[in-house]
Amino acid sequence: MALSRGSRWFLAGVLVLVAAGAGTLAWIDANLFGSGVEPGIAVDYEVTEGQTVRAVGEDLAERGVVSSAVRFRFAAEDAGLAARLLPGTYALETGMSNDEVIEILAEGPPPPPTVWFTVPEGLPVELTLERLASQFDGYDVDDFREVLDARRDAGANGEGLLRLPEWLPEPAEFSDETEPFEGVLFPETYEVLEMAAPRDILQRMVDQLEHVLDEVGADARAAADEAGRSTYDMMIIASLIERETRVDEERSLVSGVIEGRLADGMRLQIDATVLYARGEHTERVLLEDTEIDSPYNTYQVDGLPPTPISGFGAASLHAAYEPADVAYRYYVLDPSCDGTHVFAESLEEHNQNVAAFRDAGGCR
Repeated sequence: MALSRGSRWFLAGVLVLVAAGAGTLAWIDANLFGSGVEPGIAVDYEVTEGQTVRAVGEDLAERGVVSSAVRFRFAAEDAGLAARLLPGTYALETGMSNDEVIEILAEGPPPPPTVWFTVPEGLPVELTLERLASQFDGYDVDDFREVLDARRDAGANGEGLLRLPEWLPEPAEFSDETEPFEGVLFPETYEVLEMAAPRDILQRMVDQLEHVLDEVGADARAAADEAGRSTYDMMIIASLIERETRVDEERSLVSGVIEGRLADGMRLQIDATVLYARGEHTERVLLEDTEIDSPYNTYQVDGLPPTPISGFGAASLHAAYEPADVAYRYYVLDPSCDGTHVFAESLEEHNQNVAAFRDAGGCR
């Protein structure tokens, strides 16, 4: 049926209004919702705890990441983003589409940047702190030392302090000539947050010590208890094994020698303790060194030294708890200088081994 003239004018008017409305929306989009910001500029945006999708949209529109806060909110609500929006920092850029932004936000924030650091076995605290300082540009040895000193001065665990296991002797109880944190900072390769403070770094190492100790078997722990050895005693023995051995297969043998000498009431006469007493990082012990007046000189004092003499690895700790059942009471470096030792049951046999080592020129 043909439209009347009036109807045709009415329809034409409606079409004009629709076209005008579309043009108005396009103008609003380009002018009110357009950011005017150059696209592709990086924007690090932090979503805070409890922040709404609406607030996020307003922030992103203001920064030019999206063109319209209103349309972003509608799109985000349709996608169910409100239920999945997690606090954190997101890497965005200007001129993104709503769908692109929503996809990134829905995945959650990327993990914070981390760094790796390594502390090898066998280092005393002094060198451990130097090794840490060399791997963290923002900190020096004094920053790490301050954490240890604060814990020692406090005399107990507390807020803002390095937390130590309750079974450890309290650092404040040690004399000034000893290092109470020796052996407490477990040597390992670690990953920590890039923003980690010195206390966070040291705490990670202390926590790892507890973790490794938890891996010691119940039977081994019971045997140590029966022998009258505390957990701290076993740490000391582990440090002696660490400093005396370079070959994994010998750790339990050296542990057996230590246990045998202690059981027989013999002095340990371990060269590594003399080197520690000297406080100089050398590898040779001279005869006069064995006369040093120090609680660490096991040529002059009975039993174990007062603290560990270095950090130790898991292998040395397990060897301390599981000594080989041997009659050996002595050992000396093998003349081949390959890092192994020659073991002996008697002093006479040991003296012969020492002579053979010296005749071969020793290990220099």
